[in-house]
Amino acid sequence: MAGKQMNILGLFKQDMGIRGNAKDAYFKTLIESSKRELERKGIKLDATSVDDAMLVSDFAAWNYRKRQENVPLPANLQDRIRNRIIRRRSEGK
Repeated sequence: MAGKQMNILGLFKQDMGIRGNAKDAYFKTLIESSKRELERKGIKLDATSVDDAMLVSDFAAWNYRKRQENVPLPANLQDRIRNRIIRRRSEGK
């Protein structure tokens, strides 16, 4: 899939078990907000990267599921975010 922009909305909806389109505008905004939050953490996202698409989708799904709870980010997401930040720093970008 290299060179092709990933369908993060599709990944997100698959993860959430959602088939309809009624909330797509909200989900797109949530995904965009999740991308920006990850970028503020120091992650440079690549629209053609499967890993990046899954990270954004998973982060957006966690934000959606936990939007009314005050719970910490799960360890697997924390690790993936931390690893991306470290990789970027080691690449000097």
